[in-house]
Amino acid sequence: MIDRLRREHGREVVGIALVIAAAVTLAIGYANIRDEIEVAIQLPYVLSSGVGAVILTVLGVGLLRSSDDKAILRRMAELETTNSELAERVGYLTQLIEVAILPDDADAVAASTAGATAGAATPAHAAR
Repeated sequence: MIDRLRREHGREVVGIALVIAAAVTLAIGYANIRDEIEVAIQLPYVLSSGVGAVILTVLGVGLLRSSDDKAILRRMAELETTNSELAERVGYLTQLIEVAILPDDADAVAASTAGATAGAATPAHAAR
């Protein structure tokens, strides 16, 4: 159960943990400087906690975003597979219908279709 969760949602969990760590970093930085009046003493805490929080936030949001992209790409792959299967079935059904409607002229229809695409102007009924 845990392995499946880690495998499927690992990026999301790490991304959320990084964003939470950024908030904790900001809170710790603020706790260290809230009573200081001098800017010279505040500046190292602001820079270290602020820059650290920004880096952690960017990494966390990046992981969350990549998790979304991974899910979208997986869904697109499923749709492409379904689309190719449907295209094969439609092609097969088209062949069945052509053979059922024109069983005697199936070769003539195929030849006229090939001839029309190749630039030949002979209609199918002229061959009779």
